[in-house]
Amino acid sequence: MKRKIFKYKLVYYIAVITSLLLFIISAFWILEIFNDFNLYKTLFIVISLVINAFAFVNLIEKYDKAILFLNLSLLLSIILLGYPLLFGFLNGYSVLEHFTFRFLIIFILCLLIVNVFKVKKNDGVKEIEHIGKSED
Repeated sequence: MKRKIFKYKLVYYIAVITSLLLFIISAFWILEIFNDFNLYKTLFIVISLVINAFAFVNLIEKYDKAILFLNLSLLLSIILLGYPLLFGFLNGYSVLEHFTFRFLIIFILCLLIVNVFKVKKNDGVKEIEHIGKSED
């Protein structure tokens, strides 16, 4: 029996592609450690890399915690992108034309799509236990 974590296959593919891209981006952030070493930046990069790796592996294997790790990964990326844009907006800069604002909107939409179309309850395990039993 196939596991299903999303209602539609397209949402699953969007989640896997997003998770893979976030994992690749966080893997390239390791190179930033060598430019300017900062303990907070290093800790943030390591945490991001671990969460993105867990999200990608859990989505590929279709584990139950895949959506949790994908949500953590997307929230971490939204905070990372939104923090400088928020202060730019408060200082009077136009952030609507900024390149990272588009990524922020895409990540927010992906977060909404993933949470709207997730499967609420997986009863596949209970169905397997009832095979061969009479339900009269």
